[in-house]
Amino acid sequence: MLKNTAIGIAIGLLVMGGIWGLVHLMWDSRPETDLIAESTPGDSKGVMDLICELELDLDGQLALGIKENEPSRITMAQIDFEKKSGWYQGKIAISESRAGTLNLMGTRMKIYRPAMFQRFGVMITGEEFVVDRKTGSFVQSLNLNDGRNVKLIKGTCAKVIKPPF
Repeated sequence: MLKNTAIGIAIGLLVMGGIWGLVHLMWDSRPETDLIAESTPGDSKGVMDLICELELDLDGQLALGIKENEPSRITMAQIDFEKKSGWYQGKIAISESRAGTLNLMGTRMKIYRPAMFQRFGVMITGEEFVVDRKTGSFVQSLNLNDGRNVKLIKGTCAKVIKPPF
């Protein structure tokens, strides 16, 4: 009797192991697009309003020779998936009136706008910011005419959830 029970348990374990292996093989063979969609929180439709806490990046501040110490600030940002554009508020920002072009890269949303203005003693040829949907990290950088890309502002953003009233 004990021998039959042991054999039954062994067969049961082998069958369960086989089923478990098949499930994992089938699970891992999902198309890459399904995996990307799962790792990208939120819809890519309509408008996404964000609230961000931002501060100057110390390395960028030193690279541009900025002497003033700017306090961290709370600001708004918006990504418009239909218009493929975005903006955020601030002194050195991609403004709502001159929004940048949206480029989706996995979980990252990159907004870029060409520019041509002088600030901090250098010519700025482009400005961009990137928000990672998964981590909420925000990084704004400037492209300079000498080829450098200086990360100037960093912080964290969160999606604004509007109450239903």
